[in-house]
Amino acid sequence: MSAPKKPRSRTVPKSFRIDESASIAVEEEAASQNVSSNTLVNQILKQFSEFDRFAKRINTVKLSSSVFRDLLSEVDSEKVIEIAKSAGSSIPQAFATTKSGKVDVESLVDHIRCLAAYAHLCEFSETVDHDRLLTLVHDFGLNWSIFLVHYVNAMFEQIGFSPKVEMSDRSVTFTLLSK
Repeated sequence: MSAPKKPRSRTVPKSFRIDESASIAVEEEAASQNVSSNTLVNQILKQFSEFDRFAKRINTVKLSSSVFRDLLSEVDSEKVIEIAKSAGSSIPQAFATTKSGKVDVESLVDHIRCLAAYAHLCEFSETVDHDRLLTLVHDFGLNWSIFLVHYVNAMFEQIGFSPKVEMSDRSVTFTLLSK
C-alpha cells in the first residue's frame, strides 16, 4: 500500500508585477521544461513557501552535487557520524518549529520530504502498510548514507522515536513501527 495522497491544494488567482528580465527567464525556462509559465511560477513559489524561506533562517547553503560528493568522499566516516548526530539533534527541530510550530513525527517526515524535494539531497518515497517505510535514494556514496542514518536517527530521538534502519551505499530505509 502506498502513502496516502494529500488532497490537491486549491489555487487562487493573484497578479504580480515582476522585472522584465525575470519574466523572460520564466518564459524561457517554462518552454525548456515544456510547462506553462504559470506552472513554473507555482513550482517556484511552492518551493519558497515550503522550504526556502525556512532554510534561509537556518543558513542553508546551496552547492553543486559534484562538489558535495567530492567533499563527502574526503571525510572519514567517524567525522560524518559526529556531524550528522549534532545536526540531526538540532536542525530538523528548528526547521519543523519554524514551519509548523511543532515537532512531531509528521513535521519531521515533512522535513525529510522537503530536503528531498527542494534541497535535492535524495529521492524520497514513503509507503504505509502496517508500518511506515521512508526510503531515501541518492547518488552521493556510502558517507552520505551514513550521514542520513545518524541525522534521521538523532532527529527522531529528540521525540523519543527509534526507527529501524536498513542501509546501502545508495539508499537508506527507515521503518517507523506502528505502536
